Amino acid sequence: MAASMSVANAAASGDLTLVKELLRQGGPPNERSKDGMTPLAVAAFWGYAEIVEVLLECRADINTCNNNTMWTALHCAAFQGHGKVIMKLMEYKPDLYLKDNQGRTAVDFASALDAIWPFFAAAGCKRTTKADLIRMDIVKKVSHDPANVNPSVHGIQQSDFAHFSRPGSAYVMKSQPYRGQNNYTDSNMAMASVTGDVLAGTPDLPLNNSRTTVPSFSLWQH
Repeated sequence: MAASMSVANAAASGDLTLVKELLRQGGPPNERSKDGMTPLAVAAFWGYAEIVEVLLECRADINTCNNNTMWTALHCAAFQGHGKVIMKLMEYKPDLYLKDNQGRTAVDFASALDAIWPFFAAAGCKRTTKADLIRMDIVKKVSHDPANVNPSVHGIQQSDFAHFSRPGSAYVMKSQPYRGQNNYTDSNMAMASVTGDVLAGTPDLPLNNSRTTVPSFSLWQH
């Protein structure tokens, strides 16, 4: 099994032992998946801090961008709000201001969430304003009071509201198409683009690590 699987797919499965074995066998830590995702970005997206650490120790390039979206691992971790992953990445001095294909940095994504912003503030970053986050299509305004939103109806958790939300004027993170444009003929690829299920369209992804679809407005999880 290990011989036929890429490091990126092993990272997506969350199998730390398998990732270590593939790297021990000489598996390239920077080889992109068929969908253009780096192993480090995949692990960062799903919040696998231990796999992130192992990849970095094996010289995974912290600033390598995914194809299409041009997201780095730090973009992925910031968008998902994975504090432990961000801590690991920060130890390796990532470029905080690399821009994705829409001109947005990891700092911009982190600016919408109080839980992870301190990591960026400690690095001397200036927080992106609400107006700019809306312009960048990172957050979306909803007409519901945060105290009265029904998660079962709207798919939004109370903790998912952006830091500048106030009663009567709530803002939430918007889902993003991770592979850029949604021009896919393969149904799995199309679903992955819409839901953010990285590597969902890759044939050799293990089936024992299923993910539920993400909320329509927010992918920030704690």
